[in-house]
Amino acid sequence: MKRTLLIGVIIALIVPSTVGSEETFTVSGVGAYPISGNLTSMWLVAPDKRPLVMAYFHGPDGWHNTQWKIASKFEKGKPGWAELRSDKATLRLTVNAETGEAEVQTDTFKVSENNTFLVVHTGESATKQKVIPLGVFDLLASKDKPAPIMLIRANPVLMERINKETATGTH
Repeated sequence: MKRTLLIGVIIALIVPSTVGSEETFTVSGVGAYPISGNLTSMWLVAPDKRPLVMAYFHGPDGWHNTQWKIASKFEKGKPGWAELRSDKATLRLTVNAETGEAEVQTDTFKVSENNTFLVVHTGESATKQKVIPLGVFDLLASKDKPAPIMLIRANPVLMERINKETATGTH
């Protein structure tokens, strides 16, 4: 059954920046966008509006169709983070400008080695989530399409990998 994206499920939020773009991993904002009934996305952006890290979150059908509260903190020279929280799930991303590391949920990775991730079992309280690094991709700033849609369209292999990882059920 083909599902349409629900308007207002998760909205993109870009926070105005007062930090310098010379810092490669400085976070100035966050975005989020639903991909399908069981897949949504979240990313942190640099001052030039280019995503620093991208995460896709997979769970049971309709898990992200809920009210979300957002919390975030973006300060020059300090780790930037954002969290979306609902009664069903918590989505959290952090980028540390000093170490060049990203934290996805509670797992830490070097951004130079992986800037795109898949989190499986989101919204499933009985199953432990797993963060799967998907590699380094050229993350483009959102223009006429949301950044995660542009990334999937530019890299069909990425969507194939996401489908493979979520279909196996053995994470």
